[in-house]
Amino acid sequence: MIRFLRAFVQALRLTLRGESLSPPHYRPLETWIAASLDLLDKVDAEAAAEALDLAALQLKLDGRPTSLERSLQMVRHNLVDEYPRLIRLDDPFSMMVVQSSNLNDQYRIGRFLAADIRFSAEFQAALVALNDHLLNLPQIERPVAEA
Repeated sequence: MIRFLRAFVQALRLTLRGESLSPPHYRPLETWIAASLDLLDKVDAEAAAEALDLAALQLKLDGRPTSLERSLQMVRHNLVDEYPRLIRLDDPFSMMVVQSSNLNDQYRIGRFLAADIRFSAEFQAALVALNDHLLNLPQIERPVAEA
């Protein structure tokens, strides 16, 4: 319990000073994540407005049936949970894992866009915007440790 209280106090101090726990070289990635979540929210809003059953929209990807709903859930999971964890970890392979996960996410979304599925113009535009954004992951270079 004391460990969590200490972590909370540290986080509160950083917040009050306008700082964060993540290393500064990841700021472009954090900005990209926030924009990705906004675009994902727009896709979800369009789907809800049109009462689309995203679970029923399925493709066979890599030999497995995959729904658009599940693909979008995986994108959200990576943006909300995995990428922030990797940013905090900040090891030499963190960005490689982000790049690999993002490539998988973009592949799935891109395959749905390339499939012969008729979407409304609004939903299609939202999905294309998300796909295009996923293609533009910022390149992050870790600072070289001084000896």
